[in-house]
Amino acid sequence: MKKTLLNGLFFSFLLTSSAIIAQEKDGVQTIKIEKEKLFVKAAFDDTEFKVIAFDRYGNPHEQAIKSFTILYKEDKVSYQAPVEGNTFPKKTIDFLTKKKKLATKICLTHLKAQDKDGHEEDLPDLCDIVIFPDCKKVNKTK
Repeated sequence: MKKTLLNGLFFSFLLTSSAIIAQEKDGVQTIKIEKEKLFVKAAFDDTEFKVIAFDRYGNPHEQAIKSFTILYKEDKVSYQAPVEGNTFPKKTIDFLTKKKKLATKICLTHLKAQDKDGHEEDLPDLCDIVIFPDCKKVNKTK
């Protein structure tokens, strides 16, 4: 009985040690961890001409957008205007709302948001935004 018990212990020792040796031969494997992004999308506020970032819970962060590019076409020619901050420049607002007579479709690209720790994140592009010109009072004459 002692002999069978010793043989059983010996075989179990061999099996576990061979399994450990086999694991060591496979080599070291790495685990890749990707940081979860805080911001998931951006939206355009057409009343104040601002771009607002939204986190994964749907909370708006007005000051998170640090830069973006306005892209629009006019007469088959593309124009780009880089912007620092989250608000359209006054010159661009005046051009799109006062100097143009027709609505303009714009696209916001290269959106960069910054979290409270200073880490920058890229956000998806915002396209198919329509900017309408200011309405003018029309006097009817008879």
